[in-house]
Amino acid sequence: MHFTGTVYRNPYWPTWPLLEITQGCTHNRCKFCTMYKDLSFWMSPMEWIEEDLKELSETDPDARTIQLLSANPLVLTYDKLAAIFEMIHRYLPRMEYIYLAGRVTDLKNKTVE
Repeated sequence: MHFTGTVYRNPYWPTWPLLEITQGCTHNRCKFCTMYKDLSFWMSPMEWIEEDLKELSETDPDARTIQLLSANPLVLTYDKLAAIFEMIHRYLPRMEYIYLAGRVTDLKNKTVE
């Protein structure tokens, strides 16, 4: 599995597999948060994501829930997110729930189209 920096796991989601698709935070200016202060934002290479999904399919093939890391993967374009979600479905076909932490500003920039 490819993990860069500290991995922050939601304490209410302790046993779900983790998939890092971004590192750092695009905003990184919150007064209350110092989680990613020393880490620049960047997207994981698609090759890493696919390798990690392959590994997860071998270690937890019946996974139904996954947590996407890091701070705000919703900043990615629809096309990138769709490709990642399709990969998740291909490697973990029983997947039912995908959880992530994101900024509302990243979500509001998405359209229905």
